[in-house]
This record gives sequence, structure tokens and C-alpha cells, in this order.
Amino acid sequence: MLIDTHCHLNDPAFSTSLTDVVERARKAGVVAFIVPSYDRESLKTTEELASAYKDLVYPAYGIHPWFVDNHVNLDILRLYIRHKDTVAVGEIGLDFAPDTPPQNLQIDAFSRQLDFARESGLPVLIHCRRAHEAMYQMVKTYYGRIRGVMHSFSGDIEMMNRFLDLGFYISFSGSVTRETAKNYHNNARVVPLDRLLVETDAPSIATKTTIASGVEPRHAVEIAHRLAVLRGISYEEVCTHTTNNAKNLFNLP
Repeated sequence: MLIDTHCHLNDPAFSTSLTDVVERARKAGVVAFIVPSYDRESLKTTEELASAYKDLVYPAYGIHPWFVDNHVNLDILRLYIRHKDTVAVGEIGLDFAPDTPPQNLQIDAFSRQLDFARESGLPVLIHCRRAHEAMYQMVKTYYGRIRGVMHSFSGDIEMMNRFLDLGFYISFSGSVTRETAKNYHNNARVVPLDRLLVETDAPSIATKTTIASGVEPRHAVEIAHRLAVLRGISYEEVCTHTTNNAKNLFNLP
């Protein structure tokens, strides 16, 4: 039994195949999906998915740093975050890679959404790329007031430990299944078992066996098997720990 703690079933890529995608995941042993929004349009789609797949799809609401601009209205998030079935604020964060929105706009949007999480008591789903130090400096000011997960974490062990010290969970995607992903392997070997999560980020991150656009929540099984090998424990143990962690973090039944 696994929970995919970060998958975009709200992506248009799944619009015509969603029923089959969900069924394949369930047959593989994936029993729940955390589905975060990422832009204005996906807020409504995420809400509709959660309504259509009650007790299976759990919604998170946020604006991804790629979609932050001068016109984004973050106040609308409050309406969604207040829904009783909302389990997190996300996907939010910082991305300082080239061709992303200006850093000052990202920082402002991230700060406001962290405030929403603090006010609501919900955990955060955080995207971070090439911005780990800036991210850490912002998040640590909320120490003890917010909790959450570093999704598909790509930093080194030292940075991972700093986020762990803030009470955060660390989630592993298909990146950890690839033979050359040594940084991910090193992190996976040492992250405390009570902070470990599994995700696919479908359809965005490839696994060893499948290109990114072909990844579905069922591939959480491949990720969990790789984590078991890296940890030297059984697949069943990975399932037990990550499922319990997801339930604790997101307050799932």
C-alpha cells in the first residue's frame, strides 16, 4: 500500500485517460493521491477531481513559482484552502533557474502562501530548484509554525539535514531510480524513516524505466522498490513507513 504524495492528475495530459490511470495505480497498490494545483486554471480542476474521487484524491492548492507574475491574484487561494477536504498548501516555492519569473515576484508569492499555510494550519508542498539557501532562510522564520515536505528534493545531504531540523519531510520521485542520480541516492540512504515520502510528480519526472510524459502514479511502486534497495530494507517496510508518514503529515484517514 502506497500513497503518491505529489502527482498532477490535474494536468491536461491525463484529461482523456484519467479513469484508466487511476485504475492502474490502484491495481499496483497506490491507495491515495495528493494532487496539488500549480496555476489559476488548475485550482478548479483540482477541486473537481477531489469531488469526483472522494477518499482517493486529496487536494492541495497553491501557485507554482513558474506561474507567478504581476497579475496573479493569490487571494483566491484562501477560498480553496478553506475547503474542508484540503490537505496542503501547494505546489509553492522558489525556482531560480534561467527563464523563470523574477526572483522578487517569486519570493513575495512564496512568502504570502507560507502565511496562508501558517494561518490555516495546513502543511506546505514545496518546489525548490537552484534556490535552496534562499528557501531555507525564508522557511526557517516559520519554524514551529508550519510543516511540510520538500518535494522531489534535489539538494545535498547538508541542506537536507537543515530542512529536517525545521521539521520537514523529504520526498523522493523517479529521479532516485536512475543509476546516475548519486545525490538522490545519498539522501535516500540517510533520511530518517519517519520523514520519508514517495511521489511521482506525474507526468513530469522520468523514472529509470519510463520517460517523464509516460509516468503515472502507478510508478510510485518502482520508486518505493528503489528506496528499499538503497535503504537495505524490504519493499513492504518502505510502504509502511511512507504511508504512515503521509497520513501523519496530511492528516489522512
